[in-house]
Amino acid sequence: MASLVLFLPSSPYSSSPLPPKPQPQPPPPPTPPTPVPAAARPSRLRALFARAAARRDPEPSPAAPAEAAPAAAVEERRSLAAALLLRGTGATRGGGAAVEEVEKRDGVVWEQRPEDVEAERRRRELTSPGFSFSAAGLLFPYHLGAAQYLMDKGYITERTPLAGSSAGAIICAVIASGNTMQDALQVTKDLADNCRSKGTAFRLGAVLRDVLDKFLPDDLHIRCNGRIRVAITQLSWRPRGLLVDQFDSKEDVINAVITSSFIPGYLAPRPATFFRNRLCIDGGLTLFMPPTSASETVRICAFPASRLGLQEIGISPDCNPENRATPRQLFNWALEPAEDEVLDKLYELGYKDAAVWAEQNSTEFIVKNGQPLGID
Repeated sequence: MASLVLFLPSSPYSSSPLPPKPQPQPPPPPTPPTPVPAAARPSRLRALFARAAARRDPEPSPAAPAEAAPAAAVEERRSLAAALLLRGTGATRGGGAAVEEVEKRDGVVWEQRPEDVEAERRRRELTSPGFSFSAAGLLFPYHLGAAQYLMDKGYITERTPLAGSSAGAIICAVIASGNTMQDALQVTKDLADNCRSKGTAFRLGAVLRDVLDKFLPDDLHIRCNGRIRVAITQLSWRPRGLLVDQFDSKEDVINAVITSSFIPGYLAPRPATFFRNRLCIDGGLTLFMPPTSASETVRICAFPASRLGLQEIGISPDCNPENRATPRQLFNWALEPAEDEVLDKLYELGYKDAAVWAEQNSTEFIVKNGQPLGID
């Protein structure tokens, strides 16, 4: 009864009738909120986006600011969603400073940090040719064999410019490291054995990173700076090909070649990865065989170039059509680790194809304009 008394308008002992129940009043109309400038609204998501997926897309045209703003908002939401997805899957960010400048060269969008651009300006263009290695998946031994021949015959020296995408980027780092191609072939066999026994998809990236960290020297970045170019595909409103040729550390080089090799959903269980705070995937998507810093680039493709519709390829299985694996075999070996005898065969095929190319280019490529190969 005590609790009931609290809700009655008069004492329970009074004989007077209860007053009529008041009718509810309609709520007042809502007051419109005072608009707050977008820049003044704190947003943890906006800060996350700025850190995780910062980009330098071209500024919108002044002629149509009203149309450009919605497009930019849609792009921000898309990139933010991708960044949050990767954050949830445990993706890690690569080291290095943010890209500051953009150049276009030979139809390639080439983004570099200010110190990278300055280093490129100081470098005199080479008249001797460089060598570019294609994306190849697990056909890595083919590139090892081709590189071995070119090194044996003096086409590739300690200063020859190199470029590569995916597996091609890895071979560039291996050549610059000073390790022998035979040692690299043995490491490739160890990696293949690990993947055959424990699986390839979703874990190849972690295994590859561990192998490269143990195999490559600590001064790798010094050996690579200005000499090798690593192709990467940046994801923005459209995929863009990026070239990187200046590195801060050995880890920075490894991050670059792992990013260049990042086949979505294959190297790791996520759709993309981060490199220098940018959302990126396999460089072969946009730069299958990137240009070197030399005035001429000899391109090396692990697949039959004619079957892919590629032109102006120097070294490929087309050099030796009577002694090569079938395209079906090559594509199968590119995705799943082959047995050791197949890896040895790929190495041999690369060596022989390079030899056939050298028979047709033995004089004009050894010396260009009186300069030995690789001298700058």
